[in-house]
Amino acid sequence: MTTNYEPEVNDYVILDQGEHGITEGWVYFKCPIMKEKKGFNKTARYITIETHVTEKPPCKYSKNLPHKKNHCLVLCYESDWKYLKFVKRRKSQYDETIISESENTDTNTYKSQEYRDQDLY
Repeated sequence: MTTNYEPEVNDYVILDQGEHGITEGWVYFKCPIMKEKKGFNKTARYITIETHVTEKPPCKYSKNLPHKKNHCLVLCYESDWKYLKFVKRRKSQYDETIISESENTDTNTYKSQEYRDQDLY
């Protein structure tokens, strides 16, 4: 698993939970680093992974609310980030344009041209 990966909002990740299965989805929220306050417990860092979204059923009480969708989220604490695998990154939750993808280990060793920029790193 990736040990130095720091998840960010709009990353598509796979969480391998071993015998409990695999969860994958978009990082929806990332808790920032909080300052410790005297008299309070230390706040654990976490991310939420959005596994799926559904439309809310029509209801006369909620028809004017701005939130029209139900989001199913899985909580992942910082201690479990080592089990995350980065897949790709999108621009925003409103723009599905992919701006970055993980490198396939099989093609990572392929050298197409001797002096290509990526071959130097």
